[in-house]
Amino acid sequence: MPLVHIRTPQDFALAQEFVSGHETTCVSLASKIRKNSDSLHFLSRTQRPKNPGDISGVIHLDSTIYHCIPGLVNPADFLPADFCPKKTVHCVSGEADASKLLEDFLARTLGIMPLQVTRYKMLRLRAEKITLPQVQGEIIRCTENDMDLLRGLQKEYMKEEMMVPGRKITDAEVTIMLRQILRNQLCLALIFDGEAVAKANTNAIGFNCVQIGGVFTNPLYRRNGYAAALVQTLCLRARRAQKVPVLFVKEKNDAALALYQKIGFEECGRYEIAYY
Repeated sequence: MPLVHIRTPQDFALAQEFVSGHETTCVSLASKIRKNSDSLHFLSRTQRPKNPGDISGVIHLDSTIYHCIPGLVNPADFLPADFCPKKTVHCVSGEADASKLLEDFLARTLGIMPLQVTRYKMLRLRAEKITLPQVQGEIIRCTENDMDLLRGLQKEYMKEEMMVPGRKITDAEVTIMLRQILRNQLCLALIFDGEAVAKANTNAIGFNCVQIGGVFTNPLYRRNGYAAALVQTLCLRARRAQKVPVLFVKEKNDAALALYQKIGFEECGRYEIAYY
């Protein structure tokens, strides 16, 4: 089964057609296709696929490996035994079962094991009507001018959600990620008494879906409905753009799951992120 580099307009159109039916669990991959990333490949049954039936999957091979492999084919069928990525693999991110297959393949071929594996429930908004709650404070859309306002919240979010054993979150990493969000995504903050006390943002924009993430509230201001207000505002904007809001929540985070279900999200799959 050949691994075919996606490079022509026809290739990208075919990748979009293939991924669209599975986009709720691969919005980050869809966003790479939408931006014509040079790191995309078909898992193909032919040397030059021409229709979705020729394809078993789409994969983004970079420092972060995103994927859409709905048939759960064996990675060894399309990645060679002497597979050597161009960049050091830092992360595998995608639908849970396919992520596990890729993690096992990397362990066998490269001898690398993830430092941490986090499993999530994937949710999509089912509610037809979005009602914004009344909360104290003001919701603003953030720009790069708000870097200093958001830096503390972003760092605490990354420490809580992204820290792996033996590795610290540096100020430089916080700055880089926050700048990328403010340049490329929709980021909202709730301002109370002149301070940003909660934030939420999109973290991937696909063809049919918008993925919401980065949801964090200062512990001193929790249970005030701030996270719900920010997520619902993002959902409203996604709906206006005729896209389906999706997000993922840690399997054991019952409080967050209950919040999102109350807003109108329902489970639609499983997701897994392995950090290396």
